[in-house]
Amino acid sequence: MTKKILKSRLEQNSARISRRISKLKGVSKQLSRIRIAYFIVSIIVLYLLSSVLSDVIFLISLVLLITGFIVLVDRHQKIEATIQRFEELLRIKKEHLARMDLRWDEIPRKELKLEVENHPFASDLDLMGEHSVFQLIDSSIYTESALRLKNWLLQIKPAANDIHLRQAKVKELVPLQMFRDKLRVLGAITHSESRNAWNNQEMLAWLRNPPKQGLQKAVIISAILAACNILFLSLMLARIASPFFLMTSLVCYLLYYKFNDRLYSDLFDAAFNIEKILNRFKGILKHLESFRAGDTTHLSNILEVYQSEQERPSKVIKSAQRLMSRAALQANQILWLIVNVCVPWDMYYAWRIEKMRQSIEPKLTKWLDSFYELEALNSLANFAMLNPEFSWPEINDASNNAFSAQDLGHPLIPDEARISNDFKVHPNKDLFLITGSNMAGKSTFLRTVGVNLVLAFTGAPVCAKSLNTQVFRVFSSINITDSLDEGYSHFYTEVRRLRYLLDELADIESAPLFFLVDEIYRGTNNRERYIGSAAFLKEVAGKRGVGMISSHDLELSKLESEIPQLVNLHFVESIKNNKMSFEYTLREGPCPSTNALEIMKMEGLPT
Repeated sequence: MTKKILKSRLEQNSARISRRISKLKGVSKQLSRIRIAYFIVSIIVLYLLSSVLSDVIFLISLVLLITGFIVLVDRHQKIEATIQRFEELLRIKKEHLARMDLRWDEIPRKELKLEVENHPFASDLDLMGEHSVFQLIDSSIYTESALRLKNWLLQIKPAANDIHLRQAKVKELVPLQMFRDKLRVLGAITHSESRNAWNNQEMLAWLRNPPKQGLQKAVIISAILAACNILFLSLMLARIASPFFLMTSLVCYLLYYKFNDRLYSDLFDAAFNIEKILNRFKGILKHLESFRAGDTTHLSNILEVYQSEQERPSKVIKSAQRLMSRAALQANQILWLIVNVCVPWDMYYAWRIEKMRQSIEPKLTKWLDSFYELEALNSLANFAMLNPEFSWPEINDASNNAFSAQDLGHPLIPDEARISNDFKVHPNKDLFLITGSNMAGKSTFLRTVGVNLVLAFTGAPVCAKSLNTQVFRVFSSINITDSLDEGYSHFYTEVRRLRYLLDELADIESAPLFFLVDEIYRGTNNRERYIGSAAFLKEVAGKRGVGMISSHDLELSKLESEIPQLVNLHFVESIKNNKMSFEYTLREGPCPSTNALEIMKMEGLPT
C-alpha cells in the first residue's frame, strides 16, 4: 500500500467516524429531552395518583417510574461513553494524518527528562525534544511506555538478538491496527480519568511498602475485646452482669483500637485510590485478556501473562475491588463509626488488604510491565504503518558488509523535499571525508546516516529502499556548542568530544563504532585546523569502526593517497543569475568548488 492510498483511507475513516459521532450526539440530545420530559410527567402522574390510589399501588407505581428513569439514565450514559470512545478514535485518526504530513503542532509531545551529558549521540541526531524522531514515533498514553521507547532509541550498546526480537514483535503488530487503536482509546480514557487520584506508579509504591508488623496480633486482640463487649452486653440485657463490666470492656477495646490506629490509618485513602485505579485500568486488561493473537507468536507471548487461567486480571481485580469496597466504609462516617465501635472492621480489613497486597503486587507489576512494553512496541508499529514506503533493515554479523543503503533519506524531512542517496561501506574503505560548500547537505547527510542506524537498532523501519548493516555503537560530534557553565570554548568542547570518540574507538570489547564528525576543528585557524584534522584522520583510519567526517578544507582530500582507508565524497551546488541551487546528491571524489565568496557577494558584502 502506498502512502497516498493510506492517507485516503484514513481520511475516509475519519469522515465516517465524524458522521457516527454526529448521529450519536443527536441521539444523546434526544435522550436528554426525554429524561427531562419523563421526570416532569412522572412527578405529575405521581401527584395525581397519590389521591386516588392506595398506598401499596402508589409505591409500586413509584418504584416502576424510578426504574424507568434509571434505565433512561443508564442508556444515556452508555451513549455518552460511546461518543467519548469515537471522539478519541477520531483524534487518533487525525493524529495519524498529522504524523504522515509532519504537521508538528498536531502531534502530541511528551516532556521527558533527558540526560544527554556524555551521551554518544543523543544531542546530535534530532532524536528527542521538539520536532524530533521521538515525537514523530511516540503514540503511547502512559509515560512509562514513552520512557521505554526513549531507552530503545538512546541505547548505547545495541545487541543483535534484542534488535531481531524487537523487530519481529513490531512486524507482527503492524497489521493489527484495530487492536492498537482500541488499546490507545482505552488507554486515553483511563488516563484522563486518573487526574486528582493516584497513578499506577503511586499504586505500586504503596503495594511495595514493607509489611506492617503486629497487625495480625492486633486483629486477634481487638476481636477478643469486641467479643467480650458482646458477651457483657448480653449478660447485662439478661440482668446477670452490671453495666460496669460492659463499660470497662468497651473502654479497653476503644483505647486499644485507638492506640493501634497507625496500623490502619491510611486504609481508607489507599483503598479508595486503588479501587479507582483498578476500576479504570480493568478495561485495558480485559481487552488484553480477551484478545486472540492467532498466529502472532511474539504477541501471544506478551499476552500470555494476561491470559493464564490461574491469574486472569478480571478475576484478580474483581476480588481486589470487592475487598477494597468493603474497606472503604469510611465514606459513610456514621455507619463507619457504629460498625467500628462494635467490631474491629478497619483493622480486620487492613489485615486482609495486607495479605492481598503481598499477592497482587507481583501480578500488577508483571501486567503493567508487559503493557508498557506493548505500548512502546505499538508506537513503532504505528510508525511503520504510517510509512509504508520505508523498509525493514537487515541486521547482519558479517563485517565484510558493514553498511549498505539504497535511497537513504531523513525521516524528518517531508516527502516532497526529501533527497535520498545511496551509500555503501566497502571492505577496507571505512573512513569517509565529505567535503562541500555551505548548505550543500553535508551535516544533513551525517544525521541521515546516524538517525537511520538508530532506527534500525531500535527495531523500527528505516527511511530507505533497503538497508543492510552490522551492529554498531553510534557516536556523533555535530552540535558542538560553548559550555558557559564550565567555561569551555567551542573549540575546547569539540576537542574533549573527539577525545571521547578516540576512547570509544579503542574499546575492543564492544561492537564496532560508527562515528559522525561534522566540520572538524571548525573553531580554530586554517593552518592548525588542517594539521589537527589530518592527524585525526590518520589516527582513526583502520581502527575498529566506520567514520564519516565533513570539512570545508579541500586540502584534506589529498590525504586519500596517504590513507588507504580514506574515501572522498562531496556535495555540490550551482549558481545561475545570482541564485544558488542545491541538488543534495552525494557524489564521489573531492568537492571541485566552494561558495563562501559567492554567498558574501550575493548578500552585498565586499569580496
